[in-house]
Amino acid sequence: MWNCNYDIIMQTPIGARYGTMTFAVHNSRVDGILDILKHANPFSGTIEENGECRIQGMLTTLMRTIPYQAAGRVTRDALRLWLNGAQETFEISGTPAAFAPSEEKEPTL
Repeated sequence: MWNCNYDIIMQTPIGARYGTMTFAVHNSRVDGILDILKHANPFSGTIEENGECRIQGMLTTLMRTIPYQAAGRVTRDALRLWLNGAQETFEISGTPAAFAPSEEKEPTL
């Protein structure tokens, strides 16, 4: 089992959109969260040993929710997916997110 967070760029007709994807891989199953366009949506699917994967989920925009199927390649070093909705296809690429240590918080009384 491995987990990885990616900083992603999704190419859309109105320009690049930035977000994150979190992957949890266990055997040939993958689950995670696509956090983009100010919405975080879960996804699930399958992944092969070479990184080829297929996932499905919902992409929520300000105007609508788009069910999608995506296919591509996910490794610990990078990801590249083609997300196919009913009327559109978006390319998503990403690299592992930089580790940012959590800030120490002041104790509350």
